[in-house]
Amino acid sequence: MNPKKMIAKLSKMSGAEISFRVNQKLRNTREQMRAKNAKDLHNLFVPKEIANWPVHQFPFPDGKLKFFGLSGPHPGNVFLFENRFPGRMETLREEADDLLAHRFHLLGQDFEVTGRVRWNANPQTGEEYPLVHFSALDTYNTERYGDVKYVWELNRHQFFVELGRAYYLTGEEKYAHKIWEWLSEFVEDAPYKIGVNHTSVLEHAVRIFSWVWAYYFTRDAGVWNEERTRFLARQLLLQGEIIEENLSHFFSPYNHLIGEIAALAFLGTVYPNSPKTLRWRDHYWQEMEKQLPLQFHPDGFTVEQASYYHHFTLGFYYQVARLRKQNGLPVSDKVWSTLEKALEFSMALVRPDGLMPMIGDIDSARSIYFYRPEPMWDLTFFQALGAVQFGRGDMKHVAGALAEEVLWLHGEEGVAAFDELHEASPAAGSRLFKNSGYAIMRDGWEANSSFCLFDCGEIAHGVHSDQTPSAAHGHSDMLSIDLCLDGKPVVIDPGFHTYFGPLDWHRYFRGASGHNTISVDGADHAIHEGRIAWSGVSTLKRECWVSNSMLDLAGASIDRFAGLPEKISHRRYVLFVKDRYFLLLDEIHGPAGPAKHRIESYFHFSEGQLSLTPGRAFFNDRLAAAVAGPPGMRLMGPAPESQAVENGWKADGYGQKTPAPVMKLICESTLPFFSAVLFPLPAFAACKPRLQLDGIDARTWRLRISYSGGEEDLVVNAAGQLIDLPQMEGFRSDAVVSLRRRGDGPRGDGHENEILLLKADKLQREDSTVNLMLSNGTGVDAWSMRLEEEVREPTISEIK
Repeated sequence: MNPKKMIAKLSKMSGAEISFRVNQKLRNTREQMRAKNAKDLHNLFVPKEIANWPVHQFPFPDGKLKFFGLSGPHPGNVFLFENRFPGRMETLREEADDLLAHRFHLLGQDFEVTGRVRWNANPQTGEEYPLVHFSALDTYNTERYGDVKYVWELNRHQFFVELGRAYYLTGEEKYAHKIWEWLSEFVEDAPYKIGVNHTSVLEHAVRIFSWVWAYYFTRDAGVWNEERTRFLARQLLLQGEIIEENLSHFFSPYNHLIGEIAALAFLGTVYPNSPKTLRWRDHYWQEMEKQLPLQFHPDGFTVEQASYYHHFTLGFYYQVARLRKQNGLPVSDKVWSTLEKALEFSMALVRPDGLMPMIGDIDSARSIYFYRPEPMWDLTFFQALGAVQFGRGDMKHVAGALAEEVLWLHGEEGVAAFDELHEASPAAGSRLFKNSGYAIMRDGWEANSSFCLFDCGEIAHGVHSDQTPSAAHGHSDMLSIDLCLDGKPVVIDPGFHTYFGPLDWHRYFRGASGHNTISVDGADHAIHEGRIAWSGVSTLKRECWVSNSMLDLAGASIDRFAGLPEKISHRRYVLFVKDRYFLLLDEIHGPAGPAKHRIESYFHFSEGQLSLTPGRAFFNDRLAAAVAGPPGMRLMGPAPESQAVENGWKADGYGQKTPAPVMKLICESTLPFFSAVLFPLPAFAACKPRLQLDGIDARTWRLRISYSGGEEDLVVNAAGQLIDLPQMEGFRSDAVVSLRRRGDGPRGDGHENEILLLKADKLQREDSTVNLMLSNGTGVDAWSMRLEEEVREPTISEIK
């Protein structure tokens, strides 16, 4: 980092952060020196308090604790599992037996380990990290060791839970025995504070959840004698000790921090039998409550602007809150209301295909983990949990079916509650989430509905518009969309690849060119700093939102493209006419003059066949898009068989990537620049729509949509100034969008002759027979003017 950026970063640090970082650095330096010549690494840093921990005085676990669904009758849970999830027992056995054979599935890849598992070796490369103090390790050295995420994933031990579940449901001791074998080998291979398995505090947190769940699934197994239970208790305490010493308040104060303090609160709840662990239970739960407004927007979404991490954080909160409530410990109404809002946001994000848009970074992490998730982006089990916890029939509808997580977290009573709940479609369809900045448009909640997510929010909380670098899990995806037509994903967010892979691939999936948005002269919405930091972030403004039974309109803009010498802005409107099409309207503004700028607009399609003809795109042999822009704009698709980064890819999970076609609109143009892309619903596509673009002036422009059966004439007036309506002579309005329809309609179901006025306050006629203040403070956003004949007065009505 150059000195200027370092000074900028230091200037934004609090005294508490500087003190914490200095003390942490001094402590790690001292410990590195102690570790250099030490002969007994296993006991070198173990605190005396834990080395001599009196487990007989503080027995593990709390004998009175009710532990989620496992507190219910064992035979009843087995019966429910076999009857409610037919065929899953066979899959469970197969996957558990794979684990016994040392066949692991980690971050989308399969690994088979011969002989003893090497817990310090990266399964991706087989290279072993040295046994030195954790702070002395270079985890970014991918050339030698590979991606450190793979060794971390192995050592999260979430597959212990899979083995524990297999024992619980089959009674076969081999599964419980393997958990003990691996746990004891891990402790032998990974001395406290020594080696790669202590380099990320979040990994200790996930291990606590993994070990505790695995123990409760297998606690009746013969493998758990008194000595081994005491051993587990001390190892859990060590995980908690290193977490508390290195909490990520200043390193990663979002999902990392929540996972860490949740692990301490969780362990303290399971094991509150000493003053130390009792303090963990209460102090860190209170800290979790304090963190709520720092982790979630008021509308429910994570401030990290990343949909997978949203559920990672949500899962930690849900588990600890549920366990506390089950055991009579206080959980404030604020916690439950925030979690319900977070689940509501998650519900709104679910596409018609049941999957989640792949917003922001991902490392495939699940805080609620019982089995290998397939497909990975199906997170509807959260809706099943929300249905039970909050009595929400709409969440039951979106969940689609009972989830196994309900059995393990809520037991037989939760399953019965889910069954008794009346299912109902969510009341809200299209919705703007003002705080996080997402406009969600949909025409229903069925599997064949259409859906669009329009990103009109910030990159992430905590990033800066100046040169100060700040790490964030959000992407350069401002004004991007994710689109399903007739239930099928068409234009998608391509996801995220790796943190530690080749830099060009890493930046592709995080940058503007890896999203359905626009770049100018190669510039993004922020400047890449290292791997996951941004600086110089563009400022976004939400401009309008209209939603009713007929259509939705959302508009937003960014003030500049990061790093360019000139201030060039981008405004995008998304119009959804619910029985016809989605329409994207883009404006690029900047210094007027002869200088030309390279404007590139990207549309990433789901896996399938994309073909292009002048002004049109076909996806899987169906018309997918019609395009209009200035002369010289080129429509480009992927190069056949190319493996180039820019050729179009999607990443369904960490470390995974597959080819997926991308369509690019490329133009060397003076400013202002206008373009339009129409995505027709199937019935409208059959009418073969075509677009024609007409500029009017620098702030107002016109688009004609012609199709067999009629024509639509649209004017964009972003400034909201009073202008002549070119679609109807003699009328003026300040509507941001005015749309005239003529003809028989796309279905041939009746003659159309009307104008729709969106975000309009005024309507005037030259002879003053019509001179109305339309909204008059009522908040009405859309008006329809029906015309029987050109000469008659229009019939004006609110569109509801």
